[in-house]
Amino acid sequence: MSRYLRAENLKMKRTFARKLILLAPLTTLLLTWALAAIWFQVNAFNWWYILLMPGFIALICALSDQKETKKLGYRGVLSLPVSLKKVWLAKNLTLIFYTALSDFVLLIGILLGGSSVPNPLPFGASCLGMLLIFITSLWQIPLCLFLSGKVGMVGTVIIQVGVGDVLGILFATKSNWWFCPYSWATRIMTPVLGILPNGTLAQSGDPMLNPAVIPIAIVLSLLLFAFFLLATTVWFPRQEAR
Repeated sequence: MSRYLRAENLKMKRTFARKLILLAPLTTLLLTWALAAIWFQVNAFNWWYILLMPGFIALICALSDQKETKKLGYRGVLSLPVSLKKVWLAKNLTLIFYTALSDFVLLIGILLGGSSVPNPLPFGASCLGMLLIFITSLWQIPLCLFLSGKVGMVGTVIIQVGVGDVLGILFATKSNWWFCPYSWATRIMTPVLGILPNGTLAQSGDPMLNPAVIPIAIVLSLLLFAFFLLATTVWFPRQEAR
């Protein structure tokens, strides 16, 4: 499996997808600092899990797909004597690694910026929050890789950022929040960081602060990730060259 991972990472070398690992979190940090420095940490988290991280995942998945289809339409891969299931798994694992790196860069920036705001978010809560954002977003990677092959980059971004964001915000404040996967990260950031879906801070006694939603979101996210990864791993070897 290691050679598949090395090959996938090598294919992504010097691509815009690799540049996005730094570009996406740095853009988030600069924008939130420039627009409202006093709420820098809160806004950086909120903008990341609601808008910029879904967009980042959609783009790196679409760019990874384009890397294969631009010249040979996957013929180069499908015709090789390799395990196509391992090729697909390597793609997913590589993009998961890129997502983790981008999350880490943003977390470092948020923690460093906390020294210059009046009421910084707790260190432990910030680290836990970013870890949970990563976990509850894992399912988006195999889904977006699949969507990229079906509807292209523009379609994937529209579904992931446009439709996903709207539904995520709408469901996050409702009792049936668990029904919409895009609401999971948004919903659990309230008990973890005290940030409401609209980006404001929750007041003491707010029912949204109930931490019981955290394990539910984690389990649902891991199950959905496993389902999408398994389903697309079965689908990939059966597709025709594009």
